[in-house]
Amino acid sequence: MFMSEDLRNIITKVVVEKIKCKSLMFMPSHVCATFPFNTQNALVVDIGHSECVAVPIIEGVTMLNDFESGRSICGKQLERRIRELMNKYGKIEDISGERRTITEEDWLEFQELKFLETLSLSLICLDRSRAEKWKEWEAAEGEKPEIETICKEKMVPINGKSVVVPSIVFETAVEIFFDESLNPDSFDPSLPKLLHKLVSKVPIDLRRKLFPNLLLTGGVSTIPGLMNRIKEEIEVIDEKNATKYAEVVKFYQFPAIKNSPIFISWLGASLLGSLRDTIEKKSLTLEDWRTGKLAADWTDLIVKAR
Repeated sequence: MFMSEDLRNIITKVVVEKIKCKSLMFMPSHVCATFPFNTQNALVVDIGHSECVAVPIIEGVTMLNDFESGRSICGKQLERRIRELMNKYGKIEDISGERRTITEEDWLEFQELKFLETLSLSLICLDRSRAEKWKEWEAAEGEKPEIETICKEKMVPINGKSVVVPSIVFETAVEIFFDESLNPDSFDPSLPKLLHKLVSKVPIDLRRKLFPNLLLTGGVSTIPGLMNRIKEEIEVIDEKNATKYAEVVKFYQFPAIKNSPIFISWLGASLLGSLRDTIEKKSLTLEDWRTGKLAADWTDLIVKAR
């Protein structure tokens, strides 16, 4: 969506000249994500590995002036938080049953096995009340109070030893998206605040169209409980600010397909590609390329269509 013209031309050259593709059209992934749900209005939130980009789509048009992004809301920062929690609470158990803290040598070994990425697949997102109980547990000095857990402690075997992953890692790592104090080096707001800020910027007649049409994409979006927590936090912010943007908060999703946020944009692009007439009218053909014509930006295509 924010691709430079030079990069777009380089990709076009490779696809057309090397791959011998007969036609080519660039389209924002956020717009593609709306196609499988047959909607032209959505607040698309792409939580990727390196950043989160939220873009309002109104009548099929990306409202670029109102987008929001945050580099502290992403898979990379989530893995950082998992490592912090493992350093604090995780252990290594050897064959004799003795436990020790995790060392830098262990982390070098874990890195080769993509251990953090594997752990992130087992995370859950708690509601506000359970998250507060974990905060109280962490803040308690001396003997920790008992706390009811959803995820049990796990033993992960790695090269003849076992990595002890406590419940707190699975249940609280995702709090990095909701608690700004867990990102002391960042000025980014929490995910719910970012979304509320975005909605407050769009024209007043469009604000109530966005929260009822939330669409999450990206691997992080598959974490169980994330949508419910976002809804809960947005409603709290809305009530605190005395606004009425979040009277209805709903998500586009395929409940029966757990990992659909990972490929929903690809699915939308595939559906668009099946519309032959649309592709032929808006795409750059091989013949056009040979005459010196370049691939158009998606914004240019929208302006011409109007």
